[in-house]
Amino acid sequence: MHPKLEVCNTEKYGKGVFATAKIKKDELICVFGGYIKALTEEEKLPKAIQDEGLQISATFALGIIKISQLENAAFFNHSCDPNSGFKGQIFLVAMRNIKKGEQVTFDYAMVLSKAKNVSFYKIKCFCGANNCRGYVTENDWKKPELQKKYDGYFQWYLQDKIKRYGKNKKI
Repeated sequence: MHPKLEVCNTEKYGKGVFATAKIKKDELICVFGGYIKALTEEEKLPKAIQDEGLQISATFALGIIKISQLENAAFFNHSCDPNSGFKGQIFLVAMRNIKKGEQVTFDYAMVLSKAKNVSFYKIKCFCGANNCRGYVTENDWKKPELQKKYDGYFQWYLQDKIKRYGKNKKI
């Protein structure tokens, strides 16, 4: 994680990652790492860490496999109006300038898609953004408005899928 970031308690959502200094647009914020695991294996992990992995393909995630491995990068929260997004598979970058004290978030739609033999992903969203979708699902990346908004900031496998099938077409 960038040295300009720290994990702090949020007012409503447990822990989150906050900027301790100004971060410029396109600045590298975090490099994710961990173990490569099948999404079907991830569902078998303890509940406390089942949702900590970063989906990197239609069938694999990158992340921890033991609670003792939980680290600061696990505390990036979702927002329907995020200030960061992905470059490639594991690089989180600022989508715009981020102010000191601002929580650093990304939209989980940038990394989630349907996987075979895995439960449907849907969580209630509490981000409070004016454009809040109410729920985050594995199908949000298909929404034309999100494809336009996050063009160039989806994780590689989703950005490639959108490119191959054509933007704003039903996938």
